[in-house]
Amino acid sequence: MPSTSSIATTSNTYINALLGDEKWATNSLTYSFPMSSAYYGDPYGSSEPVDNFGVFLSGQQAAARAALKLYSSVANLTFTAITETSYQHADLRFARSDKPGTAWAYFPSTHEAGGDVWVNNSSRIYDAPRKGNYAYLTIVHEIGHALGLEHPHEGSTIMPLSRDSMEYTVMSYRSYTGASLSSGYVNETWGYSQSLMMYDIAAIQHLYGANYATNSTNTTYAWSPATGELLVNGVRQGAPGGNRILQTVWDGGGADTYDFTQYTTGVQVNLAPGTWTITSTAQRAKLKWDGTKLAAGNIANALLYNGDTRSLIENAWGGSGSDTLKGNSGNNTLKGNAGNDVLYGYTGNDALVGGSGNDKMIGQTGQDRMYGNSGADTFIFSAVSDSPTLARDAIYDFKRGEDHIDLRSIDANTLITGNQAFTFIGQTAFTAKAGQLRFSGGVLSADVNGDKSADFAATMVGLTSMASSDFYL
Repeated sequence: MPSTSSIATTSNTYINALLGDEKWATNSLTYSFPMSSAYYGDPYGSSEPVDNFGVFLSGQQAAARAALKLYSSVANLTFTAITETSYQHADLRFARSDKPGTAWAYFPSTHEAGGDVWVNNSSRIYDAPRKGNYAYLTIVHEIGHALGLEHPHEGSTIMPLSRDSMEYTVMSYRSYTGASLSSGYVNETWGYSQSLMMYDIAAIQHLYGANYATNSTNTTYAWSPATGELLVNGVRQGAPGGNRILQTVWDGGGADTYDFTQYTTGVQVNLAPGTWTITSTAQRAKLKWDGTKLAAGNIANALLYNGDTRSLIENAWGGSGSDTLKGNSGNNTLKGNAGNDVLYGYTGNDALVGGSGNDKMIGQTGQDRMYGNSGADTFIFSAVSDSPTLARDAIYDFKRGEDHIDLRSIDANTLITGNQAFTFIGQTAFTAKAGQLRFSGGVLSADVNGDKSADFAATMVGLTSMASSDFYL
């Protein structure tokens, strides 16, 4: 049995709420599925081996291996299977007993029971774990205990109620935020977490470090609108039940893409760490069986580990519906494809590609490139800092008489109060009057303080002339 060490807290309440007292002092652990109760000592724990002992069923073993892979894919943990014997004992052991009314596991400890997982033998509710159901969640949850995680409603730090639910952590006893602890889980059959969630990942990485070897090159993540199955670089990961998606993505590096091109309904994508993407309402898990409590989204992005941006997802592709795609602090490529899409670049030097349809593109800070493609598109600027003169955005394939540039949110005259509108002066030079907007030499520029110098500028690639009708001022 390996030694253990005390767990240090962090500055993050949400992570601290999941931390137990002890963790394993090693990152390499063994596991087994004992075939006999005789392999356990006497006395042992709560006497589980002598209360209707049962071997983990084949489906339970497969689920346990899958759950261990979830943990090792996000943290620096290695799990090696061994054959349990009377003289060879694994660090984590999985078996059935009627001693637990449901299931439980022992925290890391040098005592024999440390790291062992037990599920009830007689109830049969754990016999068929599959991604998305209660039995599968239970195994993932209990392994969390075996590695040093605790319930968010227990211990010296309590998880704020706004995050105490299985949308955010598999260690929660609450199906949805604000649910009563006494009610038990009230999810629909296939409405349970399918992976470690964002605070589980953050907590287990705090204990054992982050695994950046997982999908560390350019990786494309796609989901099936028909089954909810995740495909990683085209490789199927196994379909959950009920065409539900409730999972968190951790990625180790590379230029990565969320691909929703198979979706015909509008998707809502957010690439920022700790935020959610909604593929469709139909695929959102019912955290309460009657549908009155839906999960916050379908796909959550993992939080950054110590601020390391290697885990960011850089790109997103929409489908044929009217999508909303939001970037993050990286250099994002957002493709709306068909439909009337809205694309937000946020920080970074982004590429926004509207595709067909009447799209809206908001580059915000960074030196962005925007392509409207077909349809009546609108390029929206909300501040002069969205496109400063020394790092100006570039707009490609602007179609006069169809596309527009929206400057209504920018105060054209900072010398007086209020939000003033620009005056377009064509190719005429600035005349020391704040609020002038001009186009010359392929560059659109604006003076908001009357010093005859441009405070805002954008390159209009391929364009030779513009008129006031090209703008929303």
